Amino acid sequence: MGENETLFDEEFMKKIAGLKVMIRKKSLLPGQGRRKSSQKGISAEFADFREYLPGDDIRKIDWNVYARLDKPYIRRYTEERESAVNIFLDLSGSMGFWGKDVLAKRLAGAISVVTLAGQDRVALHIIAGEKVTSLRLRNSSQGIQRVLSLLTQTETGGRSDLHGAISHMPHMLPGLCVIISDFMEESFLQQGDLLCRQLALRGQEVVLLQVLAKEELSVEETGTYEMVDAEGAEEPVLISLDERTVQGYDRELKVFLKEVENTAKKNNAVCYRCSTDEGIDEILLGKMRGIWA
Repeated sequence: MGENETLFDEEFMKKIAGLKVMIRKKSLLPGQGRRKSSQKGISAEFADFREYLPGDDIRKIDWNVYARLDKPYIRRYTEERESAVNIFLDLSGSMGFWGKDVLAKRLAGAISVVTLAGQDRVALHIIAGEKVTSLRLRNSSQGIQRVLSLLTQTETGGRSDLHGAISHMPHMLPGLCVIISDFMEESFLQQGDLLCRQLALRGQEVVLLQVLAKEELSVEETGTYEMVDAEGAEEPVLISLDERTVQGYDRELKVFLKEVENTAKKNNAVCYRCSTDEGIDEILLGKMRGIWA
């Protein structure tokens, strides 16, 4: 069994079948899709009436209204357009521990597949160190396979600058922006507020998916350990974990988690915290149920 099958097997695909990403803003994109647009056009859903003007198609006149008001009005319908989901996946060095990258890839894959299946556009950007790999796709079965293959093949590594990579990304279509990361990265902690504001100005609804490992959320063992900076070149250091040190870690962890939550809250964004010890269906269908229509 290949890695692609392991990450995105048949059971996984069944779990996400039938889901649809919720995008609250009406679409302004030109392509046909299933999203309600701010434009009026041809679809099955009635929008409103407008007084008939010379040059309008007489086939659109509502004759029942004409009989009541003795004045011609035409029926208008909501035009259905495609929308866009922009996904930024952090695969920096810190994401390579305790299976965080596996969970993050599966979340990015699920959102991508559901978006493409719903006839919307996907822009997937994988940030690994200083390298950003982008894949922009419209709905198609080939597009789904390309997304899953890219996610399978990309490895973690390096120190990423989330703020720099995302804020300087060109050609970002308005829609939903999902950032998947552990957010254990200095530029986000310092400039997360600014990043969320910049994304809002670019027409984005922002969702933060914070992926953390069970081992990070709860330190259960004490002793002396050799610690290495996952995203730097510093030499390993010896750290003694006694009860007092663990308590201090727990306090700092709570502060860190609260900072990420507050960044989302202050900027009308949504934040979901996901742990590697949770099942993918528990996360997608339970914790993240607010992201689905």
